[in-house]
Amino acid sequence: MNIGQIVVGIIILLVVVIGLLVILLSRTNAVQKTGYGSLAMLSLVAMMIPVFWIIENQNQASSTQKLQAYAIEQGVKVFVTNCTDDCYAIGNKDQLLYVKYLGYDLADLNKMTDNQLKALITAGSYNPNAPQPGNVNTIPRRDTFGGQLKAIDIDYLFALFRSAEPTYAKKQGYTGDAAMNGFHGLIEYLQANNKNLYDQAVTRGKNGQFGEAIDKTAESAITIHILPAGQVKVCTSSDGCFEYAHLKVKVGTKITWINEDKLAHTVTAIDSSNLSSPKALPDVFDSKSLETGKSFEWTVTDAAYNLDKDSHRVIYYCSVHPTMQAELEIVPAQQA
Repeated sequence: MNIGQIVVGIIILLVVVIGLLVILLSRTNAVQKTGYGSLAMLSLVAMMIPVFWIIENQNQASSTQKLQAYAIEQGVKVFVTNCTDDCYAIGNKDQLLYVKYLGYDLADLNKMTDNQLKALITAGSYNPNAPQPGNVNTIPRRDTFGGQLKAIDIDYLFALFRSAEPTYAKKQGYTGDAAMNGFHGLIEYLQANNKNLYDQAVTRGKNGQFGEAIDKTAESAITIHILPAGQVKVCTSSDGCFEYAHLKVKVGTKITWINEDKLAHTVTAIDSSNLSSPKALPDVFDSKSLETGKSFEWTVTDAAYNLDKDSHRVIYYCSVHPTMQAELEIVPAQQA
C-alpha cells in the first residue's frame, strides 16, 4: 500500500469534513440533520477515493507484470526465428551455450542503456569486433531499415535480453514470470517447436563455436599458417585468418604459427567467456607482434588443458585484429 495515496485520501477526507462542519454550524437544526446525512455520505465517498486509487494501481501493476512475462515469451520466438550465424548452442545436460545477438554476448548487450540496446536491435548494428556473418542480408533489423522485424518485435527482443540481467528485473519491480530469464525457456521451446534447430544447436555445442575440429592428435608437431582473408575456407575475420579454425591436439604437441600475411598479427590466448570483448591471457601464450615471415612456437601444456576444466579448450586471437579467432581442443597425451 502506497503511503502517499493514504495521505492524499486522508487530506481529502479532512477537507470535506471541515468544510461541511463549517457549513453545518451556520445552519438551523433541521438543516444540520440533513447536513449530517450528507456528511456521512461524502465522508464515505472521500474514504473510497484512496481505496479505488490503490486498487487501480494494483491492477495496473499486475497488468504490467503480465505484459512483461508475455513479452519475454514472445522474445524467445522472435530470437529463434531471427537468429543468425549460430547465435547459441546446447551443451551437455541441455545447457545453453554461446548465446549472442548481432555478434554481442548477452553481457555486452546488458551493459548498454535501454536506448542504446533498442537502437542496436532496430538498426541491426553488428558488432564490429566480432566475426562477421557470411551474408549481411541475413542480419535482422527493423522493417524501416529494410529488415523483417516489426516495432513490437523490437520490444519483445529487448524484454528477452533484459530478462537475462537479474538486477534489471529487480529495479523494474518485476516478480514471478516477469522476472524470469527468458533464455531458460529457449531449449524447451526448440524441443517443442523446432527439433531441427535443436539438433543443430546440440551439434554446435559438441563442436564448439568454431565448427568441427580437425583431429591432429596423432602428430607431435603442427604448423598453422596465418593467411590473408579469403584464402581460408572457415575464416572469422576480414583482416586475416588462422589456417585452422578448430584443431584437436594433445598435450606435448609443438605448434608453430607462421605469418604469411602482409599484415602484422599476434597469436594470443584469450578468456573464452566473452569472445565479443576478448580478454588476453598472455600467461598461457602470447607471440607479441609477428611481422610477415615471422613465426611463434608454443608447446601444449597441462596447464592449458586445465584452463577450461569443462571443455579443455583454449581460444586464441590476434590482438591487433580481435575478430581473428581460433580454437585448440586439448586432450591428455595418453588419450591420443
